[in-house]
Amino acid sequence: MFEIPRPYSLHLGKIAVPMAEGRSSRRVLHIAMALADVFGSEISAVTVRDQAKDIMWTNKINVVTNAYKEGLARNIKIIPKIITSSDVKSALINEINRHSYDLVIIASEKRSIITRITSGPVSNQVIKKAESPTALVSVKTQNFPYKSIYIPLSETINTRSAVAFGLTLKKVMGAKAVLADLRAFDSNPTHRFSYIFDYMNEIVSNFGDNVTVIKGGTKYDLKESVLNGAASTGADAVVLGVKAGENGKIRVNSIIKDLMKTGDFDSILFKK
Repeated sequence: MFEIPRPYSLHLGKIAVPMAEGRSSRRVLHIAMALADVFGSEISAVTVRDQAKDIMWTNKINVVTNAYKEGLARNIKIIPKIITSSDVKSALINEINRHSYDLVIIASEKRSIITRITSGPVSNQVIKKAESPTALVSVKTQNFPYKSIYIPLSETINTRSAVAFGLTLKKVMGAKAVLADLRAFDSNPTHRFSYIFDYMNEIVSNFGDNVTVIKGGTKYDLKESVLNGAASTGADAVVLGVKAGENGKIRVNSIIKDLMKTGDFDSILFKK
């Protein structure tokens, strides 16, 4: 049997979902549940009470206990976790790193990815400091489960592990996946996503059919190519990727930042 190369392999045994009130947290929980339905993952629904600010925090308890009840109804193991700390960011990151989760899925507010990745919102701190693979989801559409997932193949804005995550979402949701060949925008490519193009039969075998490859990058700049491609294919989600540099720091370029806050689709930034 053909073995998927390591950069395209994901383990999904234990998933952490940091939660707060609102639609965005429910979206990332439902993404985790879709993965758990297929892979039998155990989900930890985590919320942090700021002991200096959260005097009335019944709603935070309800968020994770309701997640537990929803999992119970679908035969998915969801563990509610409530942490109290005066430093919400550090407490959440310590929880993630102490338990070595296989995946963290966290919601991002529209503006959070615009701020410096070295400071600011909790979600930015998680994608920077969590030692686990992390998916940062900017929720901008009502459409869920996703029916169409757009995955740009450009090393400027994506990674092989992020492509694997996008294809995994396609598999668990029964969606179509559009792989957009935007490699023409890469000035110094390394791997050129060669596995995708050399072994499409194996991609279909592992992730299911309804995978389309389209050519792009001849008319617009990279950002506009993604926005136009996502719009023309009716994408509900666009999957992007980032990785740490040699110094271990995460740098999100301006194109990814713009794509995380624009478009009528959910933008998912994956780090492994």
